[in-house]
Amino acid sequence: MPWSTSDRRQRLPSNWQQIRKAVRARAHGRCEAERHHPDCDGIGTDADHITPGDDHRIESLQWLSGPCHRDKTAAENAARNRANARLKRRPTEPHPGLRAKG
Repeated sequence: MPWSTSDRRQRLPSNWQQIRKAVRARAHGRCEAERHHPDCDGIGTDADHITPGDDHRIESLQWLSGPCHRDKTAAENAARNRANARLKRRPTEPHPGLRAKG
């Protein structure tokens, strides 16, 4: 989701820039992704919430490169969309003309 349509920026704490700097320092500026995107150059640029949500503690953040961050976000969005699609499915019902008469 692009920043232009997100309310994420308003939900960040007032000291977000300091938190971000601490995450970058802990990672020594390197991308901390578990699996790196092919375009990752190893240099981190983004503070990322390891688990989606608004837990802004340093322990719940990691430092990712732009490609790795986009890839992780896309995977999280796809998983959320699949889960939501399952919730919207209606249970299968037999055709009314094929129901047993009782």
